[in-house]
Amino acid sequence: MTGGVSAWIHQLLTALPGIRFAIFHISATAGEEPERRYRLPPNVVRLVNVGIHGGDEPPAPGDPLPAAVWERVRAFHDRSPKDDLSGLGELLEHFSPAPGRGPSGHEFLYGKPAWQIVRALYEERAPEMSFVDYFWTWRFTHLPIIRLLRAEVPEAAVYHTVSTGWAGLLATMTRARTGRPMLLTEHGIYARERRIEIDQAEWIYVQRQVPMSLQLGPGFFKDLWARLFNRLSRLTYAHADLITTIFEGNRQAQLLDGADPAKTLVIPNGIDAERFARLAPVPAAPGELRVGFVGRVVPIKDVKTFIRAFKIVTEAVPGARAALVGPLDEDADYVAECRTLAATLGVEGRLTFTGSAEVAEVYPQLDVLVLTSLSEGLPLVILEAAAAGLPVVASDVGACRELLDGRSREDRALGPSGLITGLADPAATAAAIVTLARDPGLRQEMGRAGQARVRRYYSEADLVESYRAIYSRFIGAGRGEGA
Repeated sequence: MTGGVSAWIHQLLTALPGIRFAIFHISATAGEEPERRYRLPPNVVRLVNVGIHGGDEPPAPGDPLPAAVWERVRAFHDRSPKDDLSGLGELLEHFSPAPGRGPSGHEFLYGKPAWQIVRALYEERAPEMSFVDYFWTWRFTHLPIIRLLRAEVPEAAVYHTVSTGWAGLLATMTRARTGRPMLLTEHGIYARERRIEIDQAEWIYVQRQVPMSLQLGPGFFKDLWARLFNRLSRLTYAHADLITTIFEGNRQAQLLDGADPAKTLVIPNGIDAERFARLAPVPAAPGELRVGFVGRVVPIKDVKTFIRAFKIVTEAVPGARAALVGPLDEDADYVAECRTLAATLGVEGRLTFTGSAEVAEVYPQLDVLVLTSLSEGLPLVILEAAAAGLPVVASDVGACRELLDGRSREDRALGPSGLITGLADPAATAAAIVTLARDPGLRQEMGRAGQARVRRYYSEADLVESYRAIYSRFIGAGRGEGA
């Protein structure tokens, strides 16, 4: 998919032609070949795609696991609620001593020892729940682990994962097998973003309690999913040799979730500011205000809040028009809901869903950029819009506040480059947009501050040089040079 993290990866690979990369891509469904959204740079020597859901695990030849190994599996499950993740390396020696080797996934899903472990865990942890629901939740959460255990991971001097979760698990397993260095970069805190999505998910069964009782919280099965991703994060933090993220707030969240402070480092995103500064603005028509949202049309971006805010704006600014710029194919149901909401509010004629577009052609035709996300890291779209001289209205998530107000005394002295609002607050978002609509001078002042901030603190050259140094250091360690 396209988006901030994908663009960051492509930016880094392209800027480091002297380093060879192999990409291991984890997709949702086995057997599907995802459409490529980027042209692979020449220094990408291999692309592997593994689907972690769907299909089945056929029987495979080989000796079954001995009873002593299944006892270790059970002991590992017993320790996991206490966040005791010891013993992973020992388990991997039996389960997956090398990529593609070890017992088949069929034995994990259909073997009698696995069935006995599931039954025992159910009876100890969730006897009041439906066993059928527990069993299929267990199956659905463990199938990705089984697929990744047997995946063929390209050989490399260094392994770099751009999230925790399933990617972090694969990197951790590969580090345990090979002893090669493993790096982690988190743009958003993965476990927390998954918690937001899980809380909103309709496909996860919510167990109904006994009649006349009140159910508090997300429910047993949603909580089970959330705990899984939290433990995968802790597992990745524990085994990573270096943990980087893009702003200090993220680093503090990583520390709260168990990361070792000595292994953490902040490296902000960066862009080619001059590319966007050179864009020539397209003048607006008299009385017109052009509002833009640039991003994926998915729930975590909270596009519905943008649409509701725009409805309020149209009542105060008759010449307001809006463009939703971003992919429309990642969550078709959510896109349909957004279109229906726009029609219900009567703004469909003034709000355009453009789909994906070249941002260099979009920014010159906007007067203000709006970001209503529920979760962000350090959004590239804010850097791009600021470099193009646009003021920004953004929800108070991730690094948005420091991007608009500054992160240090010297940075704040440049002045604000936009307005911060609360989460899921259409009224506050609309009020901020109207404030900018009624004060062209303020828009220009914020635009100049944003350009100065990006030039000074968010340089692509600084980003690339930081990772060039990190890769050089760990590539030598991975090959045993200087060790």
